[in-house]
Amino acid sequence: MKQILISCSLLLCGTAFGYQVLGNVYLTNGSQADVQAACSAAPDDGTITVVIPNGTYSWAGNLTITNSVSLAGASATGVTIQNNYAAGDLIDATSSQNGHINIYWLNFVDLANNGGGVGFTINTDRNEPSSYTVLVHDCSFDMSKIFTFAAVCRANGIIFWNDTFIGQGTNTAAGGIVFTCDKYGYTSSWNTPSTLGNLDKTGLNNSYVENCTFEAANFITDFNDNSRVVCRYNTMSDAAFGSHGQDTSIYGPRHWEIYNNTFTLTSGNPANLQDWFTVRGGTGVITQNSMPDIPSKCGIQLNVYSINRGLNDGDYGVACPVQYPAPRQVGWGWSASSTAYFGKVEDGNTSVLVGGVSPGAFASDGAGAVLDPVYIWNNTGDETSDPNYVFVNQYTPDNCGNNEQISTFLQQNRDYYVNAASPSWTPYTYPHPLHTAYAVASATPTPTPTPTPTPTPTPTPTATPTGEAVTITGDSLMVSRTSKNKIVIQGTGVSVSVSPSPSP
Repeated sequence: MKQILISCSLLLCGTAFGYQVLGNVYLTNGSQADVQAACSAAPDDGTITVVIPNGTYSWAGNLTITNSVSLAGASATGVTIQNNYAAGDLIDATSSQNGHINIYWLNFVDLANNGGGVGFTINTDRNEPSSYTVLVHDCSFDMSKIFTFAAVCRANGIIFWNDTFIGQGTNTAAGGIVFTCDKYGYTSSWNTPSTLGNLDKTGLNNSYVENCTFEAANFITDFNDNSRVVCRYNTMSDAAFGSHGQDTSIYGPRHWEIYNNTFTLTSGNPANLQDWFTVRGGTGVITQNSMPDIPSKCGIQLNVYSINRGLNDGDYGVACPVQYPAPRQVGWGWSASSTAYFGKVEDGNTSVLVGGVSPGAFASDGAGAVLDPVYIWNNTGDETSDPNYVFVNQYTPDNCGNNEQISTFLQQNRDYYVNAASPSWTPYTYPHPLHTAYAVASATPTPTPTPTPTPTPTPTPTATPTGEAVTITGDSLMVSRTSKNKIVIQGTGVSVSVSPSPSP
């Protein structure tokens, strides 16, 4: 083993973990451990890009990112990460108080059976309140082999663009993004004013999914507890939007916006699509989408499952709505000016009811219920002329046994409007300002630029000696020790060249 000691100014530094520090780029070897080390070492200020070299990598553990950092592949299509972690999330990314987490140019293939909520390829969250979030763009998620969603948003305000999500096609439903913001509880988010459209004054009150491609799944999204989601300018190839209401889910979605999306259907409906959007709670707008007809199916399906299936009462019991409006049903929202509760429910556990008597209002949802209709207009395509374009669905079987009818709880021109524009909605800025600010177009990651110092003029024409560049070649090279102006490198067959040659 030959040891070389170099005392000079070098442009490249190695680390004990293997990643190399190249200015504002931390170049890893692609292993999950090395990527973790680089992300953990990066300062929490957004200046560092952690780069994975082109290649295919198998990851079988968890990568946790809590610093403000960019994580990128070396090129747009050159990095494939196989998810072989069946026990949890492959990546947990939670933005800090100091900057965004920016993830791009990674292509994931899910191979481990992490379905049933065990884990996701990427779990995103925000350290709130803050002005920062997680950005996921120009990535692909191949979920064709496993029944699960690729990504989960634990907070509102997560931004996706230019991503591709591939579902399971004929096998089952999932493959895309689930928005489940349980951390807000019953009222801290749901019972706050609407942020539909340009009411989102920060761009981080809603999550945004734009210019993405979704393929082969009849439930490619899940608008779930406390979520506020905007899906726009996406391509939906044999893929449909989905949601869960305050029925099997504990809180239900707050609102959603579906506009300027293009739906396409393969002849024969191989993905077994039932509709283009299954709506189970909250309110929103559906406009300017292109929708081909799904033969013998519907376009937009409106539901209030809880009146027949029951409502998760949050205390290991089931509540059954018996009076309009059902808790957090389709076409209803919240207002500080309202003192009303949602309609009454039956529950054997009277402690969860206002007044402690059944039937009674579901106390956990609090007061403030207000009619806030769904608006559906200006969509195009053969689906819009189908008699079942907007279909109000009666859930069966009637587990509650009260014979409640969907026609009591969902009525056109009260809870929802068809071919009538929302009188108050204006879309939020498109593209999202963070999409514009962090868009990538070059072939390799561009590190955050650093100022170039202005050279100090020399008083005489005598040239200032230039620094030397040291080139080291050999086998099994390893940085064994570093200190100021000194790097110790070990290896075999080591040779050193210096250019330009130093003066005698």
